[in-house]
Amino acid sequence: MNIMIVTNSAYLKSTYIMLYSLFLQHHQEKMNIYLPYEDISENELAELTAFVESYAGKKIYPLYVGEEFKTKVHSRNGINVETYYRILGINLLPESVERTLYLDVDMVIRGSLNALYETKLGNAAFAVCEDIYGIINGFHAANKRRLLIPEEYSYFNAGVMLYNVKFLRDTGAVEKILDNIYQNYERYEYNDQDVMNEMYYDNLVYVGWDEYNCPPVWCYLNKEKIEQGVLEFADYNEMRELAKNPERMLQKYQNVTRQIYENAKIIHYLGNTKPWSTTREQSRLYEMFDEAYETMVYEMREKGYTY
Repeated sequence: MNIMIVTNSAYLKSTYIMLYSLFLQHHQEKMNIYLPYEDISENELAELTAFVESYAGKKIYPLYVGEEFKTKVHSRNGINVETYYRILGINLLPESVERTLYLDVDMVIRGSLNALYETKLGNAAFAVCEDIYGIINGFHAANKRRLLIPEEYSYFNAGVMLYNVKFLRDTGAVEKILDNIYQNYERYEYNDQDVMNEMYYDNLVYVGWDEYNCPPVWCYLNKEKIEQGVLEFADYNEMRELAKNPERMLQKYQNVTRQIYENAKIIHYLGNTKPWSTTREQSRLYEMFDEAYETMVYEMREKGYTY
């Protein structure tokens, strides 16, 4: 299995935790970790390499992207410039790599990713998950309008992406994506996630966010729609309004948050939902989702890891 990650010195702790959780689920399998990077020291790389390669069958391949790119773009909305490296990294992969699974490092892996990795891509550029965080929090439609994505298509979260590397190479995707970034940088609020949505919205395979890219969100299903065989989630504004009337909330919606959390193979602490955030608000929601992260931290400490 080929995995791509991007990180920097500030995110190394979460990187170790994500990789530890990944290796727990795939302890008997060979795995190549490709790391496009710039802001990581030699000592940090050496320590990360030792950690990865202490697991049987696991290898890490640092791919230095150079300093020039950072002179051309800047971070927006608190999103690290390093997210762009998941694009730069495509052209740095070995020729033998025809697909790779990209994973953000603010995640905990809780199940096998083999079925995701084997997803049939055909001529699709990526397999991705719909941005449920944006849907429930009310900015999914605005993202589509901003990028002129037609109504019948969706907007995806780029934290989990299965790359069709051969297709991307054959179509010169990296150069096209970078051209868009350099020419339209100020228009892209969510870095390369916006660019890829704009360019590939009609050439994607979608897989379930509830299984492979589950963020900390309250999930309330419309009971009437369930009877019709339709899964319709309450959005953030409606939940806020109905919270003033708990009886009405229970009449109209079924809370399935715990079930979704328990069944998710990937928990993604995107935005300001991160367990280590110092500015995150208190919520019973986070108490639930933090369990996955805290379990990994505890297990690593028990095994003597000090990262």
